[in-house]
Amino acid sequence: MIKFKNIHIYRNHANNLDFNFIVPKLQKYFPKNSIEVRNPFLNDIDNELAERLNSIRISDIKKPFEKQPKIKVQGILDNDIVFERNFQGQLMLRDSGNKSKGTERQDKELILYDGFMMQRLLETMVNENQSNADHIHIVFEDRLICTFSEEDWRYHARTFVAGNPSIISTTGIVEAPAKPKEWYIKQMQLAIYNIDHNDVDQNDALLSSKFKKYLNYGDYRINFAAVGYALQVLFFFITEGDPFCNDINCILYNAHWQEELLHSQIQNDGLCNEHSDLLRQFNTYVDY
Repeated sequence: MIKFKNIHIYRNHANNLDFNFIVPKLQKYFPKNSIEVRNPFLNDIDNELAERLNSIRISDIKKPFEKQPKIKVQGILDNDIVFERNFQGQLMLRDSGNKSKGTERQDKELILYDGFMMQRLLETMVNENQSNADHIHIVFEDRLICTFSEEDWRYHARTFVAGNPSIISTTGIVEAPAKPKEWYIKQMQLAIYNIDHNDVDQNDALLSSKFKKYLNYGDYRINFAAVGYALQVLFFFITEGDPFCNDINCILYNAHWQEELLHSQIQNDGLCNEHSDLLRQFNTYVDY
């Protein structure tokens, strides 16, 4: 059990999370820990940092990172570099609801970033005085992270990558857990009949409203999920690498479907007896 004392949380650039809700929720679980909210981690992106972010993109989901095609950046006006430097602006366009055709396609064709490589990148940027076991850094990041699985030899979108720093992908919360089967059936029908993208967006909103079985962008319930995934990150350290629970009624349940996520992290919003006991032990040991 790692007895950390300080929890540093970094806002996401989209600024659509309610930390006045998230922090008090976490503080109830960790009353003795200091929880601090900071500005977004990847602020002031220059050309060098933009190139480093571009270098950890995944273009072929069926190849591990070391075998990804290497695309040489052509200079400061390269479109990918401009995209990374103006990432916050891209998010504002996505979330404004006034999408142009170009932004619409960009939103549909999500860019993937290797989660472990991003973690390495962020690790080099953590203050050296706060890079010890007393300090846990949780970065809420709007980029969609993924990790490579040797079980089926492909990349999978992830909600978070645990470590120090840990990354929780706000886009991953929406995109990584699978949506209800009805959603995929409807998407296939729309694709077969070549329905316009505006109609797809309207259909997606309709399905989300009708079923309430999955999270969508702008859904306030993402704040509940943000609490749940932050707890999973923190239990990664408490359990020394095994944060998940097999009980779907526990907030630490490893949800693979959106419906499971909503059940375990929103409808129940609590820990099972086993993990409650572990948390009590941790809070007993934390001492200033």
